[in-house]
Amino acid sequence: MSPDLQMATGCVPDSSPFPTALIVYCLGFASGPSVQGLIGRALDFLKREMEWPGVWRYWTREHPRHNQIPPDLDDIACASDVLRRHGVRVRNRGLLTANRNRDGLFYTWLIPRGGFRVHPLYWLAAVREALKPAYLDTFFGQNESDRDDIDCVVNANVLLYLGENRRTRPVIDYLIRVVRERREACCDKWHLNPFTFYYMVSRNYQHGIKALAVVNRDILARIVASAAPNGACGAPLETAMAICAMLNLDARPPQLDAAVGYLLATQSPSGDWPRSVMYYGGPQKAFGWGSEEMTTAFCVEALERYRLLER
Repeated sequence: MSPDLQMATGCVPDSSPFPTALIVYCLGFASGPSVQGLIGRALDFLKREMEWPGVWRYWTREHPRHNQIPPDLDDIACASDVLRRHGVRVRNRGLLTANRNRDGLFYTWLIPRGGFRVHPLYWLAAVREALKPAYLDTFFGQNESDRDDIDCVVNANVLLYLGENRRTRPVIDYLIRVVRERREACCDKWHLNPFTFYYMVSRNYQHGIKALAVVNRDILARIVASAAPNGACGAPLETAMAICAMLNLDARPPQLDAAVGYLLATQSPSGDWPRSVMYYGGPQKAFGWGSEEMTTAFCVEALERYRLLER
């Protein structure tokens, strides 16, 4: 985490399960015993960080502010999804679907809410947060968070975990609307990079949410238009997410090969890629989060999938 959005100064470690969940998803496209060892240890970590009844917070148990932040659906959905992909089932789907607004969109924060919410696990998780009102007041008073936050990338990640069904159809319509209204860079408080949006939405399409196909051309056109002559779509992190999004959309424009060449040219001798901000502490961008490990994971996914395409 750093207040310097170039991530050159002021960087401090910030212990969270969220990057681990993202990295495990990326490594799922690679193979070999060393990869399986990494994934196995990461899954064990995510299982240790899970709180009953199947929720996660952004900060880990060892973080001094762990109990001061409520569980959120971004962490819950991403961690639950990668565990499911590796054979570990978490029984928390009903808990998530109870945390929606009247339009059927998912709230980011899992906290006590008014209205009639029938799922018992939701109430068990929410009551635990209700018992510490001072923490909630402090958290929402000192951050750019609001109790009723609705974030588009968060909803896309919940959709990936829950799949396409009658309860998630409003999310699909919402994501389509965001693309058509060109709001992909500002529809989420934390994921303020349009390439993050393209990556998260397109992986839903790649995993079977075919109703999103109506905006595939729009997303692809915007990625292609952003590419420089050398293939870069910004920093290596954005370029890797752009490559993955193009592959998710079953597209192979000339910019894809150039983007892969750019990634190969920017890899360091030690094998990693430079850190850059992937998500922020809010629209004011007072803090950003990123790491060499997170950038490298997305680059690994992009190159592994491109290699399979070449085969």
